[in-house]
Amino acid sequence: LQLLFRSISITPEQIKEKEFVKEKEIKDGWEYLLDKKGKFVLDSNGKKIKVDKLITVSCEVYQFEQFKSATVRAQVKFIDYYSKKVIKSFPLRSQFDFEHSYASHRGDKRALNKSYRELISLKPMRFPSNEQMVYDAGTDLKRRLKRLIKRNKFRK
Repeated sequence: LQLLFRSISITPEQIKEKEFVKEKEIKDGWEYLLDKKGKFVLDSNGKKIKVDKLITVSCEVYQFEQFKSATVRAQVKFIDYYSKKVIKSFPLRSQFDFEHSYASHRGDKRALNKSYRELISLKPMRFPSNEQMVYDAGTDLKRRLKRLIKRNKFRK
């Protein structure tokens, strides 16, 4: 078996930013219902009718996405021990991606749905080193190589 590394590539560290505004109408207490003359509206029992007081809240969201990738490409050759001829050859490729999202905000958090509230609770992470990225891609490459060897057993 021969394993020939063809290339190892690492993308630069990237941070993409999106900015947007979320708005939502929410209940903010209640008030009594008034008619056109400014008098209280009563129900059939003579009680004042309460209605929800709605307000519109907004929040500016700044979403960040961190990304970095490492790719290792190799060629696996099964070689006959005696004749030294290539029996089979396979390309082998592994990629490890680092992805992390987080956000910050300005405004009323009540305008945000659950997924955005979770996102603003996260902080930026350190990018892994190039060495760590290659190590992680290499670990996956070893796993793929083992599977390839198990599937292609050659006996004389």
